[in-house]
Amino acid sequence: MIAHSRIAAWFSVTLLGGLIAQPSAHGESRALRGIAADVAAGRLLDDSETQDTRNDEADAELATLATQQQQASQTLKTRVRALYRITRAGMAPVAGGFDAVRLHVARIRRMTLLVKSDLHTLQALETRTKSIKTRMLKQATARARSAAELLAPHPMTMTGRVAASAARPGGEEAMPSPSGGFYGLRLSDTTDSTGFGSKQGRLATPVAGEFRVVDARRSESDGSGIEFQAPAGTSVRAVAAGRVAFSDRYGSYGRLVILDHGDGYYTAYGGLGSVEVRVGDELSGFARMGSIAAASGGGSALYFEVRKGTKTMPPRQWLGL
Repeated sequence: MIAHSRIAAWFSVTLLGGLIAQPSAHGESRALRGIAADVAAGRLLDDSETQDTRNDEADAELATLATQQQQASQTLKTRVRALYRITRAGMAPVAGGFDAVRLHVARIRRMTLLVKSDLHTLQALETRTKSIKTRMLKQATARARSAAELLAPHPMTMTGRVAASAARPGGEEAMPSPSGGFYGLRLSDTTDSTGFGSKQGRLATPVAGEFRVVDARRSESDGSGIEFQAPAGTSVRAVAAGRVAFSDRYGSYGRLVILDHGDGYYTAYGGLGSVEVRVGDELSGFARMGSIAAASGGGSALYFEVRKGTKTMPPRQWLGL
């Protein structure tokens, strides 16, 4: 949800930028509204960046809590077994006399207190984990709502507004297309042409070494991509020079990096474990971006797509496979 809200925030800024540039018969009032919208969008992005930092801190704390919960659970199991063995002693301590019985009772009492303490610790860790996850969910929902509120006054899509502007009577100038990039809506500054289109059939593979290539698709995509099935930890590299337009978790893609190659071309790399690039980084061809994540049930793989604007392209043709 965090990735979705961030994308929505970026879309809001792009759409508002186009609206501010749109001519109006009420120039002054429209300009004032545009400035107000721009300020609101800027605040949303500032808040989004601050929240991203907080989410990173929360993720780190959740990882620590998970480790502590695992340790506490193991300690609890060990002590419960020990308490069970002690209580199974039955009448055996009586044979040792009063002192033996007294020592036996003290051991049971001490172990019972330890078990109760372990239960309290485990419950506190679980409560803290639930609290953090609930807070993150509320914050992600609030961010998505803020982005939606920015878009609410102008529900028409970017494509629809451009078409309506072009058909506007009286010879008014059509609204210019926005610059910047995520799957057809540029979010960064205009990227110089890299000649990506001329590289069809000659792109480098995003992984090296031994791998298996299979056709695949993700639920959020309108077309198919391919999976490079390779061991977890295998390096993932850029198939061509480009700018990092997106880096975050995104639905069934998992941890995703998108490169903007200019001229409306993008490549997407999903299923990453470690990520070594940030949004805005300029990468050369075959630059390392991270590594393939370990899959819980085995079968680790990099998911790869090539896009032209909003259209998914056949990746095998671009890689020459």
